[in-house]
Amino acid sequence: MLLKVFSKRHSEAAKDAYLTAPARQRIWYLFEEADPLFDPGNSGWDLCYEALKDRLMKEHGWTELRSYASREEWEKVNARNFILKGVPRFVLDATELFCDLLVEHKSSGCRTPTDPIKYQSKLNAIFEDANLPWRMLEGRILRMDSKWLEAEIHSKAGELLSVRGFEGASAEFQQARSDLSSGDCKGAIHGANLALESTMKGILGIEHAKPGAMIRKLIDSGLVPDYHEGFLKAFEEQILRSVPTTRNLEKGVGHGQGSDVNQPPNSLAELAVNLTGVLILYLLKRHLELHSIETGAETGTKEKEEDADIPF
Repeated sequence: MLLKVFSKRHSEAAKDAYLTAPARQRIWYLFEEADPLFDPGNSGWDLCYEALKDRLMKEHGWTELRSYASREEWEKVNARNFILKGVPRFVLDATELFCDLLVEHKSSGCRTPTDPIKYQSKLNAIFEDANLPWRMLEGRILRMDSKWLEAEIHSKAGELLSVRGFEGASAEFQQARSDLSSGDCKGAIHGANLALESTMKGILGIEHAKPGAMIRKLIDSGLVPDYHEGFLKAFEEQILRSVPTTRNLEKGVGHGQGSDVNQPPNSLAELAVNLTGVLILYLLKRHLELHSIETGAETGTKEKEEDADIPF
């Protein structure tokens, strides 16, 4: 399941995205370098000019690529000039879609494929050299500050929890986020634990189980790669149990707080909710890799259409 492109994941915040002119030029040079089909002397089909243009237009429902000087002033452009002069958030979309193209081309059995990981590494170097906040991780652009990272984690976890059978976990995770934003740190930690437990129950198809036994069943199911026994033990004790442990040991969260009123610090609640999001992402991605599950889109739910004709 591919996640939405940058401009759709962050429809409002992405409007403030920016890129420098040298960074744009270097991005285009990278596209040409990474494209295994690109030949400056050949006008045939390639990834950076033809396939990327086609993918961008289909992604946004456009009939052509444009660069805008204002609402009234725009010009039709090719893929290269779109990268050099196009709206920044859609240029960042292009970097993601080009990575998707490289992944697809490599999986097609091409004799000289480009490694998408190397492309990602070089793209991140461009962003870093230009002191830009963008980084690519797993083929998708992130803004490297805490608020954006938090939003990305929550957005991805929420999207994956839309699969059938995880409605309870989705509601609990949304409640944990709501409690966190309203300052209810105890509620946030408690909700995070519930969401993680419900996710594991949904994966295992069980209704009742103690956390330790459930985690053991999760590992025994083969969902976690069986690299070696030490890894499984560390994953169980230090990662999977981290959120439930926070809930159980923090006074006043899972048990009575005693004679003193205890309020968990906001930083601990943030850790619990964000770590839960990361764990849910990992577990659901592994589950989706191993099983075919219907999503809301596949059962008839329609996404709200976005008006991307004029990007202002």
